[in-house]
Amino acid sequence: MTNQYKTNAYLDISALDQQFKEAQKEQEKQAIKCIIEAKKSKIEAEKTALMAKLEKRKAKMKDFAGKTVVSSFKEGLIGKVAEAAERQLTSKKFEPDLKNPIK
Repeated sequence: MTNQYKTNAYLDISALDQQFKEAQKEQEKQAIKCIIEAKKSKIEAEKTALMAKLEKRKAKMKDFAGKTVVSSFKEGLIGKVAEAAERQLTSKKFEPDLKNPIK
């Protein structure tokens, strides 16, 4: 069957083969791009979920420091030292710095 095509003056087998290879390369490029985009989307979803978890933990830690630790300091410290510790732990300055490792 290939002999028939090789003798056909209207078909250029090497040109058709080259076009086929180029089409395959383009399909492979598109497939790779799709795979990369899917992975990026998955990572972005994980980042968003982790960020929400970190915010909840941050709020819990701030609440713990503002209530539990402050009450413990009040029992152990007296005077201005106790007041300063309470002010520091209940201020907006005191926030844990929980960084998301997913960039």
